[in-house]
Amino acid sequence: MRASKVRWSVAVLCLVTVVSGCGGPDLAKTTGQRTTVPAAEGLADPGATGTDPEPEGDGGPFADAALRRINPCELMTSEILSEFGTPARSRLRDFALCSNYMKDPSGKELHFTLTIGETSTARNPEGDLKINGLPVAQSELDDKSACFVTAITATDPNRGISVQTGSDVPGGLCEPGRRLVELAVRKIAEDKPQLQVRKGTLVDIEPCTFLDDDVIAAAVGSGASKRPIDLHGCAYNASGVSLRVEFSVGTDPDKLATAAKTTPVDLGGVTAQQRAETTSSARCSLDWAHLPFEGAEGDSEVVSVDYTRYKAESGEDPCAKALDVAKAVVGLLPAK
Repeated sequence: MRASKVRWSVAVLCLVTVVSGCGGPDLAKTTGQRTTVPAAEGLADPGATGTDPEPEGDGGPFADAALRRINPCELMTSEILSEFGTPARSRLRDFALCSNYMKDPSGKELHFTLTIGETSTARNPEGDLKINGLPVAQSELDDKSACFVTAITATDPNRGISVQTGSDVPGGLCEPGRRLVELAVRKIAEDKPQLQVRKGTLVDIEPCTFLDDDVIAAAVGSGASKRPIDLHGCAYNASGVSLRVEFSVGTDPDKLATAAKTTPVDLGGVTAQQRAETTSSARCSLDWAHLPFEGAEGDSEVVSVDYTRYKAESGEDPCAKALDVAKAVVGLLPAK
């Protein structure tokens, strides 16, 4: 079983009535050419100061390749968060995900979760609101207990730098969310705070161009759509079948094997933990640790391969498909 990520944004966002289409990727939708959003305009707030992000491009600070290296917790330091009250410890939960459960000036709970490259909350921008020239998508729960703000850095699908703000006292959460996004965007453009990673890290992998098309076609059929899952994963979808390949920070799957009831399998010198489920659908997942990772809630850089047939077919072994893909992935991973 894949090491779990603490991502409450997807579940909560599906309650937002102003946003439709929750429940996972649109399996019928194909991905066209992905584009980045130029950041050429100033802040929407004319009283704000600071350096605007440079225009987008291969070397721009908001290109996917550059954002993969950004440490999200360095965008939520105690110095930055003290503007909003009394910070707690910022917790790095994944390459691109950091959370802080702090108190506002009156002592109320104030929770920030910042994600770089978020696709689940990066919806279409509304109106002319911009942060450092980047279009902004914003939504709020009906009960105003959470607000979601995303500065969109790339499209098809829309994704960007997202802050989810929550509290036990509803109301007034979008303003601190927008402000934290503004500070994060500015810090990325000016300082580019980097993750501390080891040689052979998975963090730089572009997941949707990583595997050969022949490997994908053998698993899910030719003509499969290709859709990024944030900055570190890719979903390949064909009629009735889905394949996901993801790179994350989590607990070493070997340490979870007993509780998860997984089975060790050999990928050719690398041991992965395998879990198979067959109900009306058929699913098989393979997870393994690639490198140790320090300074996060998880202890390892983890590779995950998940194959799902939504209506089980007699005679098909989903684990055979997942295993072939996993072996191909192992052969392409960076040398340690």
